[in-house]
This record gives sequence, structure tokens and C-alpha cells, in this order.
Amino acid sequence: MGMAMAFVMNKSACLLAFSLAVLCSASYAATADKTATPLPGKVMPRELAREAYYQIETNVFDRAQLQDAYTKINLAADQNRDEAFIYVAVSLGTLVAGYTIGDWYDLTTFPGDVVQQALAHARQAVALDSNLGQAHAQLARILIVKKEFHEAAQHITKAKALDPNSFYPWYFEGIWYEKQGQVAEASQAFDHAQQYATRAHHPMLVLKHREYVAKIGGDFALQEKLLKDSIGLNPNNAYSYGSYAAFLMCKGRYREAIVQWEKAIRITPYGRAVSQLEQAKQYIAQEKTKFAQAKPKTGCA
Repeated sequence: MGMAMAFVMNKSACLLAFSLAVLCSASYAATADKTATPLPGKVMPRELAREAYYQIETNVFDRAQLQDAYTKINLAADQNRDEAFIYVAVSLGTLVAGYTIGDWYDLTTFPGDVVQQALAHARQAVALDSNLGQAHAQLARILIVKKEFHEAAQHITKAKALDPNSFYPWYFEGIWYEKQGQVAEASQAFDHAQQYATRAHHPMLVLKHREYVAKIGGDFALQEKLLKDSIGLNPNNAYSYGSYAAFLMCKGRYREAIVQWEKAIRITPYGRAVSQLEQAKQYIAQEKTKFAQAKPKTGCA
């Protein structure tokens, strides 16, 4: 099933040997977070792993939160390493650890065999508990990344049957349609996902993909509205401002883009925001130069 990713409590030992081949990745290794809030009483391994999954999904760029989530996965494995939800969480964590930049559902976003590792963990989760809807949903997610749409559809259908009121089968179905350019069907699936949203971050996930669907459909006014809505839902998220700034850059609205990049940088000065802010300023300078050169020809005062 490929190489497995192990989460570690220290830098010298792999604590979770999920398959015959174990990868202790320095970039993904999480030390025990002594500042993390202690968990009350004894928490069952499935609940620990489930909470870790949500924590990873909500905090993909927050190292401290990710380390805390990995610690929970290790605690769950200490109790029962055959708990299927552990592998669901590790599958997602593997994608997060390997993410570079760009579309989370594009194979080229992930280097090496990251997606294959994530796929192996998702398949292991299904093998351990074929009645766990979240395992089928996570497997469908990885298959969408690989553009294996036929098998992905089978697992989405299975996840719906097992957990009809779950957010995730509908959410991944929306992405399944989105990646095949089926705008109306994607929108309908996201409507269902929104109906079953139970976590605070679920509406943000849906909103982001509604924006993609609007872009695919060529509805740029709706796309801009959704980007603004995303900022409204999460005004302290630098990447929401960055996404809107990138849209404005594509539309040649550089002065507006500069405002949004600067807002993003004030929250989190991440690399792309910094570099794109400078690029936008260069475009403005070029426009001024062209305008100045055009004055003698146009007669502008």
C-alpha cells in the first residue's frame, strides 16, 4: 500500500508503524506540545482522532495547532492503533504536510509520493472499518486529487449511505462535480453540504469552492462577492484577503489589490503576499510611466 507516515513524540523515534515501511519525516514530525491544554479524563481513541482531524483541517498553516493534533493522534494510537479514524486523520495530515502552493485538489500541488501515502492511509481506514462513512469520504477526496472520478463516486455514495446527514460526502461530491466543470451540479451539492455543516469552519470550506465554481462558470461578479463574503466570515484570516487580492490582480485592479495585500500582510506576512504586493506596486509604476509617455500624443494636461 506504499510508505506510511508516522507521527512522533520526539525526533528520534517513530511511534506509529502503520505498515512495513515507516517514514519518519523531519518536516512532519511533531514533538509533544507541553503547552497544549490537557484533555479531561480518558478520551476514546476515535474521538481523539476525530478531533485531530478537525484540528488539522481548520489549521492547515498553524504549526502549533498541527503539532497538538499530531499529539492527539499519538495518544489515540497508544490506546488502539487499529482505530480506523486514526488513519483518516493521518491521511489528511499527510496532505497538509506535503502541500506546497495552489489547488488542494490538484495532483501537481503535492511533491513526490505524498498523495500515494495519503491514499494508502485512507484505504487502510476503509479496510479497518468499512462502515465508517468518514473513511470513505476521505478516500474519495484523495481519489478526486488523482482524478480517479469513477472510484471516487463509489465512495461518496457509500459515505452518504452510511452517514446521510454528514457534511463531508456532499462537500466532496461538490468538488467532484467542480473538477469536471459541472457548475449546476456542484452548486447543488454544496447547498446540501451547507445544510449539514456542523463545525464552525465548514461554511468557509464551502464558500471557497463556491468561488471556484463561479470562476469556472465565468460569473466574475459572483466570484468577487464570494471572496468578499469569505473575508466577512473570517476577517482575521490573512489568506482570505490574499485570495481577494489575487482576484483583483488578475482583473488588472492593482491599486485595490495593494490594499488587500497590505491587509493580509498586517495579519500574517506570508511570502506570496509580500512578493505580490511588490509586483502590484511595479505594475502601478509601469502604468504611470506609460501614462506620462502618452501625454505628448494625447494632449493630456
